[in-house]
Amino acid sequence: MANDNLGSERDFFDKEYADGNRSKIGQVYSIIHCRNDRYHELIYKDIAGKRVLEYGCGTGSHSLEIARRGGLVTGIDISEVGIEKAAEAAKQANVNGADYLVMDAENMTFPDASFDLVIGEGILHHLNLERSYGEIARVLRPEGLAVFMEPLGHNLAMRLFRRVTPSMRTSDEHPLLRRDLRSAESYFKRADFEYFHLTSFAALIFLRTPWFFALVRSADKVDRFLFKYIPPLRLQSWYTIMLLRK
Repeated sequence: MANDNLGSERDFFDKEYADGNRSKIGQVYSIIHCRNDRYHELIYKDIAGKRVLEYGCGTGSHSLEIARRGGLVTGIDISEVGIEKAAEAAKQANVNGADYLVMDAENMTFPDASFDLVIGEGILHHLNLERSYGEIARVLRPEGLAVFMEPLGHNLAMRLFRRVTPSMRTSDEHPLLRRDLRSAESYFKRADFEYFHLTSFAALIFLRTPWFFALVRSADKVDRFLFKYIPPLRLQSWYTIMLLRK
């Protein structure tokens, strides 16, 4: 995201955090439990005592839970509204170990090697990836880990969905492509990717039925099989979890 786009991103998310605009498409997110479970497993593991950066924390996201588990977490976001709400939530919950700053994710003011773990959910695809990768690698300590959960941009059905719901996203969004994943290898010692959601989309047809979640769980198993044995299908998934090691 170029600097001249910061204002449009900030304005969009200020409004989103105030109005909850994206809640209108919440039904699509009914299939995400398996990827969320995996993300939580990664970001909460052995977290006590670690310095954590939540990159694009919005109104707080996972920072409070990290602090409750003993992590020392700093959340940053370009939205002043999001940061105000995150700080208020921490105050109301009487949680120590979490603080929040309005900051440009592409030009962070933290010293080098400040964090053991950097996490983010749906943030990188709003940003200039080269600058973001560089900044994330810079603030990670040696042997540190960055974990991001991001949408991919190759699936034709999802591309159509995004096209018909333009008000739900900023004009600067760019779901990640193969070249974006590969470019991470220039900044990190190791870059691994896990993939989620392909056949599970079909379960949405049965969203209002009693067996919906059972169908989603079955589809998740099918997806894991397909991604393991037919690697080209991985890029047709909806989301990836990125594990980037310093």
